[in-house]
Amino acid sequence: MNYSINSIKLFFKCIIAILFLCSCNGQNANKEDCKTNFIKARTKLNKFYTENNPVLISDAVKDVEKSLDCPETRSASIDLKISALSLLKKYDVAYKFIDSLEEKDFSKPYKKKMQYNFFKALDCESKLQNDDKKKYFDIAITEIQTFINNQKTIDQESYYELFLVKSKILSAEQVSDEINILKIKYPADKNFFESLKESFDENPKQINASINNN
Repeated sequence: MNYSINSIKLFFKCIIAILFLCSCNGQNANKEDCKTNFIKARTKLNKFYTENNPVLISDAVKDVEKSLDCPETRSASIDLKISALSLLKKYDVAYKFIDSLEEKDFSKPYKKKMQYNFFKALDCESKLQNDDKKKYFDIAITEIQTFINNQKTIDQESYYELFLVKSKILSAEQVSDEINILKIKYPADKNFFESLKESFDENPKQINASINNN
């Protein structure tokens, strides 16, 4: 059977169009799966705070693994997984996971190195390696402080993270004193720093799960 050149061209155009549509449908289905699994993971993690059942956290990690590959859910899934690993006190798993990521996976350039060193420090703390613990906390603080120093305005999230880490190596009084200095230095942001100080006065050491929940 003979086919004209135009018929052959039309045939290949149809094949390409069919393949393209199948690819799009697969991507949309995958996107929806990612969203569904992320919502399931977030729901389980929120439920943990009311039921205090560690199984919910482990299940949330399994669900969120399935939502890491989609661009639409990747960033939020990374944060959720790190928070869950922190709650499980799997600090070594957390810093290895963070190390496997790229800087662009985080909302701000300092966050990868900061979080990596934060969880390295927590891992050292759990193993009573106090000298190494302080070394890694200091590196985490330096990463945040360097970012803050290059900002023209007050980045509230970064200041919260800064004192979140500092509260691991400073007393509550020292944290309060440092924030009081900032209140004087930045009078226009006095209310923010007052709120920041109050949050650490109330819960100066509850930081394990907070580093990713801002």
